[in-house]
Amino acid sequence: MRTRAPRTLLVSALAVFAVVASGCAPAEPQPSGSPSAAPSSAAPSPSPSATSSEANALVTVDGLSIDDGPLIAYADHEAVLAALGDIVGPVPAPQGPDEYGFTSYDWDGAVRLNVAESGPAALWIGSADTPGVVFTVADGIGIGATREEALAAGAEELPMDDDGDGVNDYLAVGTREVPGTASLVRPGEVGVEYVMLALDGDTVSKIFGLADDFSDL
Repeated sequence: MRTRAPRTLLVSALAVFAVVASGCAPAEPQPSGSPSAAPSSAAPSPSPSATSSEANALVTVDGLSIDDGPLIAYADHEAVLAALGDIVGPVPAPQGPDEYGFTSYDWDGAVRLNVAESGPAALWIGSADTPGVVFTVADGIGIGATREEALAAGAEELPMDDDGDGVNDYLAVGTREVPGTASLVRPGEVGVEYVMLALDGDTVSKIFGLADDFSDL
């Protein structure tokens, strides 16, 4: 994969995450959603083992699937909110809309949904401490998984090193082209979207349910 890593909560060598999906040059792939919507980073914890009483929420580029049920598309804002309300807890009061038109719903910093005026919502998971629900991407990879485990499950490195240690800090899962879009970082090529995993060292610390390299707010 040749995309450069998205703007995130961390400070990069090129910019800060304060402008998500910005048109600043050079443009970078980024998580969809409001720049002010991402809560502070939560410390990673070991990936929990699911029990019979826990819901399993699969995060994909299209939406959520709960306990192997039908896909709940990010574009269906009410359905996604209702699903999160069922598995995470009562839907919190909305915040916004902000200057970019995003309204956010924050479950105590562990889960956040950024809802655009139109188009798909953006899901942010920043903690494994979500009692009653386990969020995963491909092959059970979730917060607390290792870089090695994520790569073995099909994740791809996004070449961006936020802390200058020579190691990439982001992975992409489920990368696919989006017809009719143009990449802001690969001139002349079609844009791509994916689920993004942020790493703290070699441990998955955050999940962004939809990121791309073509958004330009």
